[in-house]
Amino acid sequence: MIEHRTFKRLEIPLPLKMRLLGTGHYVPIKALTKNVSLEGLLIEAQVFLEDGSLLIWKGEESVKLDPFLVLDEKLIELDIWLPPKSEKIRATGRVIWYDLGSKGTSYYFRVGVSLEKMGVLDGKRWVNFVKNIVEAEG
Repeated sequence: MIEHRTFKRLEIPLPLKMRLLGTGHYVPIKALTKNVSLEGLLIEAQVFLEDGSLLIWKGEESVKLDPFLVLDEKLIELDIWLPPKSEKIRATGRVIWYDLGSKGTSYYFRVGVSLEKMGVLDGKRWVNFVKNIVEAEG
């Protein structure tokens, strides 16, 4: 496998909500990042099996995972909360890859996202956040 990453990945769990765009499925799904970079992020959400269907938490309720499994270069809208003040930024990203797997008796859904669009202020906050973490790690 050829590595295409330009920027270092930072192992940091950031809370976020993601919404599929252009699919008619706009329910926000809560998840966490596993790692981030200036160009993208890896998102992981917990999945569970109920009555023969794979479900993912959307917040208070759960939703079927099926719409996510047919993602192929789909756009998603992301609300990401940055520490330490829990400032929310909004971004649009493109799903590059996804993976559904299991860890013992539980399931996970991972999504690799390339960040494509942010507002000017949100973009500056993102760049500053990532660069500050890189500098802190030395």
